[in-house]
Amino acid sequence: MKVLHVCYADSEEGGAIGAYRLHRAMLAQNIDSQLLVIRKWRNDDTVVTPPVSVRLLVRLWNIVSRRILSLQRIRDKGYQSLNIFPTGIHRTIKHHRPDVVQCHWINRNTISIRELANIHAPVVLKLPDMWAFCGTEHYISPGVVERFREGYTKDNRPLGDSGVDLARRVWSYKKRAWRDARFTIVTPSKWLGDLARESVLFRNSRVETIANPIDLNVYHPVRDRRQLRIAMGLPPDKALILYGSMQAETDTRKGYHHLRQALQLLQNGKPETNGFEFLIFGTSETKTEIVHGVTTHHLGTIREEQELVAMYAASDVMVLPTEADNLPNTIQEATSCGTPCVGFNVGGMPDMILHRETGYLAEPFDPADLARGIAWVLANKGDKLTHKVREHAASIFNPADRVEEYMKLYRDLTRPDPSRGG
Repeated sequence: MKVLHVCYADSEEGGAIGAYRLHRAMLAQNIDSQLLVIRKWRNDDTVVTPPVSVRLLVRLWNIVSRRILSLQRIRDKGYQSLNIFPTGIHRTIKHHRPDVVQCHWINRNTISIRELANIHAPVVLKLPDMWAFCGTEHYISPGVVERFREGYTKDNRPLGDSGVDLARRVWSYKKRAWRDARFTIVTPSKWLGDLARESVLFRNSRVETIANPIDLNVYHPVRDRRQLRIAMGLPPDKALILYGSMQAETDTRKGYHHLRQALQLLQNGKPETNGFEFLIFGTSETKTEIVHGVTTHHLGTIREEQELVAMYAASDVMVLPTEADNLPNTIQEATSCGTPCVGFNVGGMPDMILHRETGYLAEPFDPADLARGIAWVLANKGDKLTHKVREHAASIFNPADRVEEYMKLYRDLTRPDPSRGG
């Protein structure tokens, strides 16, 4: 079985990290796997790139796409993609002669909508977000019309949007281009799988849910947390609350504003919830305090896995108050390190957090309940909770089990079809 994974990059972003981890997990199971990317960051011979001409076209179409997207005036400022311009990468895919092609985060014009339909091998679309069954949107913010359920029409455009309705045009193009395509959809979270089944584009497609694997030998609890904190220059006896996001200040979907309110409530709360400090990573912010009176440690951007493990293991609780998300890598990594997590009961969060067992699922989007969740973890922290968190994460993200699920799917997709005389 020869598997070719396709993704924009092999690192730096959530979808790319997930693609690389799955690819490496397959190699560890002696599966013939390669990862085809536009942006290669890792020194790994099993990660390959298309010809320079393809990469230059991708760069060009990215510039053009940004200018086209500026023609629409929309209230929802989340990430938008077109993928309407051909790059020729489907010929590169054909050259590798794969038995199965698995697409991950393929935006920034990695491959066009039409080229996806022209791949002459079984295609598995692993959805890192909602883009494949939406128009140009990667996520639909709470309160915004979910047009993917009934189709994008002139009548159901969100109030306040103006300019060219690119979302409707791109969705209509997908519907035409993929009319005869037989994609198999894989979603890491049950939530996204349910949305795909409810969408006009994929309601007749096969949809499976398979969680992303993670190397549990790399991401694991650390025994002596006190010494770890001292080595990191962190207070050994304070409660440490962790938050991280690359777009904390600009992407409201990540819920940073909810967290600030929750921390303020904790700071003003009962004495037993006081005495905590705040850790933040993934942002260039350098202010001393995020919330008045709360000592804040800015860890910056962390890319080395051992540093990530140390950061998670040193923390008492990881908080991600996202308003919509699939299966966030930060929660996957934190729980694998035994760190309990708190977030809103949305998206893929319930897949990873057992309410009041391994963490806390707050009512969306209530900062007061988010604060109660943080307080619950701090009141129950200890080896017993750490063990339970790690045990639950290992049951979800075990690489061998997740790879076997994929291989079962691949074998099914490549089995000869009797109706075609195979």
